[in-house]
Amino acid sequence: MAAEPPGRGTAGLPSLPSDTPTAPAGEELVETRRIFPNTAYRAAADVGSKVVSIAFFVVMARKLGEAAFGTFTFGLAFAALVTVLAGFGQDNVLIREVARDRSRLHYYFTNTFLLKLLLAAPVIGLGTLLTALGGMESATRTVVLLLGFAILAELLASTCFAVYQAFERMAFIPIVIISQRVITAAAGIAAMTLGGGVVTVSATYLAGSLAALVLAVALLFRYVARPELRADPGAWWPLMRSAIPVGIALVLQVVLFRVDTAILQLLKSARVVGAYGAAYRLFESTLFVSWAVTVAAYPVFARLTMRTEPSIRSVFERSLKLVLAMTVPAGVGAFVVAKPLVRVLYGSEFDRSVLPLQLLSAAVILYGVTAVTSGMLLAQDRQRAIAIVYAALTAANVAANFASIPRWSLNAAALITSATELASAAALLWLAYRVVGSLDWRRVLLGPLLAGAAAAVVMILLRPHLAAAIGAGLIIYASTLAGFEHLVYPQDAGAVMSFLRRRGTVARTPT
Repeated sequence: MAAEPPGRGTAGLPSLPSDTPTAPAGEELVETRRIFPNTAYRAAADVGSKVVSIAFFVVMARKLGEAAFGTFTFGLAFAALVTVLAGFGQDNVLIREVARDRSRLHYYFTNTFLLKLLLAAPVIGLGTLLTALGGMESATRTVVLLLGFAILAELLASTCFAVYQAFERMAFIPIVIISQRVITAAAGIAAMTLGGGVVTVSATYLAGSLAALVLAVALLFRYVARPELRADPGAWWPLMRSAIPVGIALVLQVVLFRVDTAILQLLKSARVVGAYGAAYRLFESTLFVSWAVTVAAYPVFARLTMRTEPSIRSVFERSLKLVLAMTVPAGVGAFVVAKPLVRVLYGSEFDRSVLPLQLLSAAVILYGVTAVTSGMLLAQDRQRAIAIVYAALTAANVAANFASIPRWSLNAAALITSATELASAAALLWLAYRVVGSLDWRRVLLGPLLAGAAAAVVMILLRPHLAAAIGAGLIIYASTLAGFEHLVYPQDAGAVMSFLRRRGTVARTPT
């Protein structure tokens, strides 16, 4: 008989934690304060990796040309598609369960690792076979195979990231991700300089991914924990079954973010798609903020209930407030300075991207609410409800786009995106109400909205001067928010100041 993990319930997975308090009474902001540095670490990983990756892809496109770059792009997309089941929510289950009880690490780490290998390796081989049967060139088949194993290495490394997250040691994530991107970019650019083609570049990408996996495992065992290599094949199906609703929700989120562009491509010209894509890339560039807060808060949400100290409601409120404080200035800026921003970045020929960007500005803010709320619900075992919400929203979004795009084109797509985020926020917050009860919405909303309004006034006055408008807007926003919170909600302001003081002390400490 397969070994039972600690605390396993009748469903084959560890049971929910008890309502025994997990934090000392009176320390209401301890858990919230732990979210701040982990948010910063996750954001640093996203920003740093994007900067290096953009440089790498720009050089690749210039060195290899359109056709070879297209082969690499196809190979990367195809490899990610065929390995999707290997990353179908298993890490989220690991984070949730290990955050609740760290002794479960020994059970979840090895089984999650092996389950990914079991699901991905055969599919990579099948995908390569399909490219051969499809008559694709030998180079393309080789690229798909190399990048398939590179994606698998990244998926395995993400299991280490999940452990970092569960143990709230997320400082190691940017170390691994940025190291991988730098190794890949340096080796790839050197190979291209020496005359290497797309197959060679794909091999360097695989080498970078394998190096990241080795580094992730080494950091895990050296600084975080030493999971026992305890395989339990009997646990693989229960683990996959628990992860399926999470995976479905994640896939539907991806569909929601891509389906409007696909419908535009089907119904309108390439120029329309390009204009919408220009606005949408700016919207997407803000999403890492919401991801960072959600990733940092998720293990905290998993440990808490309404009877713990602090309660799940208290930390959820402050997490919503944090994500709004970080996204409101971006949303306000996207609406107020859309025209000069688009002209500076893309040129006046993209003027019809201005209105879509303004219509997407609401989604910048609303996405933060949906991300944090869905993270809390997932941490509280509401994954099936989340999947149902996203299934309904996806169906409505597709129908609305097909009905509206023929007449209102890219403006309809942008408006429907924001409307979908609004509906998503409303539905998920209703589910959250059933878990945590009523929230103090004045505490959550007043500071960011007041500061956003003050910043909007300044940015409108300085709109012809983009840099001045953005700079002054950020200064006014930060000072207004800090002043309001200090006067009205000093505990919340104190949590931020405590974090900043600790960061300053670390920065001044000699190495």
